[in-house]
Amino acid sequence: MEKLLIIMDHHHKDQTALARGVALARATGAAVEVVAFVHEYLDALPGDPEVQQRARQALMEHRQKWLEQMLALADCNDLKIHARTVWEKHIHLWVIAQCQKEKIGAVVKTGHRSETFLYTPTDWHLIRECPAPVMLVAEKKWNKACPILAAVDLSSDKPVKKALNNRIIDRAWHLAKALGTELHLVHALHTSVVLADLDIIDPVAHARKREAALKPHIEHLCHTWHLTPEQVHIESGPAQKIIPSVANRIKADMVVIGTTGKTGLAARVIGNTAEKVLTHLRTDLLAIKPAE
Repeated sequence: MEKLLIIMDHHHKDQTALARGVALARATGAAVEVVAFVHEYLDALPGDPEVQQRARQALMEHRQKWLEQMLALADCNDLKIHARTVWEKHIHLWVIAQCQKEKIGAVVKTGHRSETFLYTPTDWHLIRECPAPVMLVAEKKWNKACPILAAVDLSSDKPVKKALNNRIIDRAWHLAKALGTELHLVHALHTSVVLADLDIIDPVAHARKREAALKPHIEHLCHTWHLTPEQVHIESGPAQKIIPSVANRIKADMVVIGTTGKTGLAARVIGNTAEKVLTHLRTDLLAIKPAE
């Protein structure tokens, strides 16, 4: 992992993203950039640009002092960390531009799981638009002994899907190796509820047939990535329910998943699997886009 970009969250007392990022940096040898954001409307101040500039500078210095205190509490002097404070209202735009300018291995941020039709939080923007993998950190404590779960789509023969599966498994495998834990895979067998309700298909028999068809593929994955059959979970149901369910059952500390990066109205109405999973997941999520 080349460099971790850790986004501080001054609204949270516990800087979980910083703790996760520091642990990952120690395990992987990644460089670390830590950024704290600040932005306030200064329109209420006198129109004198000098007064507004002094106010902005004071706010920046106050946030930078807070950032340095958080780093001191994190006890990360053994790492080479570049820390800075940035004046920016639209956090995702700055992060995306930074990832385009530098080779960022992953963006690490505390996850905020809320959305309305008209308001898209920074998390969703990053999942949809950030070129680097995005790790949204849960608030629960991290247990390095717990496995990493890679969510894959084994039902598609499309080259882009297969390539994304490989990227997901490769990243999850390297993280598991660095953290000294196991890698597990999960694939959700989605069956049409409408067809099942109309008795057009037998969902149980349909799932068994599809799972049998996947057996050679699963055996290939086990051989390639040195997995046991118990480390591959094939279950019937919608991915947004199956993935969090398996993650909870095996006590995974991180789920690695692919995202197509939908934007605009389609993303808000339809969403994508990563976003739907995030609403149910209570562990860390690392979202990875297909290679360009």
